[in-house]
Amino acid sequence: MVWRVWTVVLACVVHVYASVWDAEAFGRGRLPRDDDRIRALEWGQLQVLHTTDIHGWYQGHQKLSPPEPNYSGDWGDWISFAHHMRRQARKRGVDLLLVDTGDLHDGNGLSDAFPASSPSDPAFKYAVNGHVSNEIFAMADYDLLTIGNHELYNFSVAQDVYENFAPHWGDRYLTSNVNITLPDDDGTLRSRPIGQRYTRFRTPMQRLQIQAYGVLFHFQLGAAGITVQDPVEMVREPWFQASLREPSHVDAFVIAGHMPVTGHDGWDAVHAAIREVWPTTPILMLAGHTHVRDCRMMDEYSMVLESGRYMETIGWMSVSNVSATPPTWSRRYIDANPRNYAVHAQVGHAGRLSTQRGRFARAAMDAVAAAWNLTQLYGLVPRDYFLDRVPYGDKEALLTLLGEQVLPMVVRPANPRHKHTPTLVLINSGSQRFDVLAGPFTKNDHPFRDDFLFIKNVPWRAAKQLVGGLNQRGAEHNEQPGAMHPAQGAVDSIFHRYIGRQFTTYWTRILGAASETSTSPPPVASGRPEAARRLEDMLSEIAAHPELADTLPYLQHDPARGRVPSLGYVTVDSCPGIGDDTEHTPVPYSAAQPDYIASEPAPLPSDEETLVDVVFVDFILKPVVHLLSMWDPSRTYTVDEAQRWGDVSTQWLYPDYADVAWHPASWDEAWAAMDEAATRDGYPPLAQFDAYEGDPYAPVVAARHAASLVFQGTP
Repeated sequence: MVWRVWTVVLACVVHVYASVWDAEAFGRGRLPRDDDRIRALEWGQLQVLHTTDIHGWYQGHQKLSPPEPNYSGDWGDWISFAHHMRRQARKRGVDLLLVDTGDLHDGNGLSDAFPASSPSDPAFKYAVNGHVSNEIFAMADYDLLTIGNHELYNFSVAQDVYENFAPHWGDRYLTSNVNITLPDDDGTLRSRPIGQRYTRFRTPMQRLQIQAYGVLFHFQLGAAGITVQDPVEMVREPWFQASLREPSHVDAFVIAGHMPVTGHDGWDAVHAAIREVWPTTPILMLAGHTHVRDCRMMDEYSMVLESGRYMETIGWMSVSNVSATPPTWSRRYIDANPRNYAVHAQVGHAGRLSTQRGRFARAAMDAVAAAWNLTQLYGLVPRDYFLDRVPYGDKEALLTLLGEQVLPMVVRPANPRHKHTPTLVLINSGSQRFDVLAGPFTKNDHPFRDDFLFIKNVPWRAAKQLVGGLNQRGAEHNEQPGAMHPAQGAVDSIFHRYIGRQFTTYWTRILGAASETSTSPPPVASGRPEAARRLEDMLSEIAAHPELADTLPYLQHDPARGRVPSLGYVTVDSCPGIGDDTEHTPVPYSAAQPDYIASEPAPLPSDEETLVDVVFVDFILKPVVHLLSMWDPSRTYTVDEAQRWGDVSTQWLYPDYADVAWHPASWDEAWAAMDEAATRDGYPPLAQFDAYEGDPYAPVVAARHAASLVFQGTP
């Protein structure tokens, strides 16, 4: 399967030169701050490097705003890092496995923005979400993989995985409880696993006997023809029970699971089933789906690890003394950037990281991005707009920008009805998947696509209650049945709570360390401990003014470095010791974010009976219809009366807004100011492409050599 990508690369590489402007003018991201301390990895007898929930972020995080430089490594850097780590493992005489646990697409242009084509077009077979990016993914040499729920919403995507992606990996691609229904040669429909149910193999160095499975949570929102069995039921299946009893010896089980570490019974079921037969055999469990860094020990002989999202994190799990009672476990969450990769790979510095295969992968990505016009520039975002660092209403809040500027300027004018009919526009905050950060806004920054619908002639007395009613019920209740189950939905809300917990836990610890009060401080007038009141005040202040974090007296500055650690993950999980490989200060967090926002008619209707058009994203059609029917007894609303509101979707909100609002008088001056600000924050200058031919930040150099590189048989 590193299949047809060569055709794609060689056909497209010429287009790189036509779009080099953005690489040379705006760079490819930054290395992280070099004064952030990195914790070493602990090597054992068997270790795993783990990726999950990549969601198309193969080109890495290219913005300058912290903490994005921490995650600036692209797929070529990751391939190079894995190569160096395998070489280290061989030198140490130990084993290293690469494992991925699904959700490879839906989220970034390289996986989602393929050009439209007709069935008569020879390139039509590539016009499947994730097909081409899967070819790029396959340049990495994984030992085990499993499927995620995002591979299953669309049947054509699932079929592409079955017919093209899974065969490349053979018995390394495991889908123990996921089937697809397709016709046999005689036309008979038959359900069969998308990959293999399980596999056995021996590791190359220690010759450990490994038995592996690939499990997805009980996902029930897939396309027709997709069947996912509950893991609780799967472990009772005769094939699963037989697989546990067939081998006479197993040194370790490895489970690749697209299931969250916390709050999901699938892991408990798999763990318990294995323990019935193998009570002390180590079980290495690699998790996913909720986009967090998380870990827990199921018992002394088993660890389950989840490694974040969006190529921000590479998970590291190691186990020493595999046959001992009990073995010794370790884990790390590696910031995915060339600096950290180079440190852990012991290659000296980031300029020595890249390998020939890594450079080829980068050339392929740049060529595809150019051919798909992902580098098309819509505007230069003048400042950062955050999803949850500041409260809604703040000028830096993305939802504030969305409600006050983007919806009225982009969505409302999309239909000429707005000229003579008042319009209420509604959108769910979950439609916004990431911050909009200062710098170039390109086609690659497009969010998910949701179309806008409208219901016309709604009395204002009913329409004006919608945003309050939706927020009162909450996104989890409104948008997806069963979403209260952490594995079935509400991934964004789980992630936001996770970030909030990091922030409050860190600052509580800082306050506690700085306080000289007793363990039971005297209560203040409100009845709360003084430390709690101080924490609330401080969190409120930082949420409004994140720049104040560097000046707070509670922080203990390190004189040797002269500054506090940079923003990043400060993980709180259930495993012993510190998990993050880099010392950070947590990203500020504000929970004051509504699930839904509205752009109200201007001016507001003065009469309760004034008829308005209610415009909303199609994702929330059912709750909108339900609430309107409840509040307007004179009319029964149905989903069938919703119509398309012009040619506008969430995917084009910011590009269309950028055309109007984000065009500076001087592009060079605006970019230089952003670059200078990042330098003041302590981040190294942008890489100069032609100065470092072997540097991982050299897409133009890589593209020049793409046609001549020999991939097979090279690192």
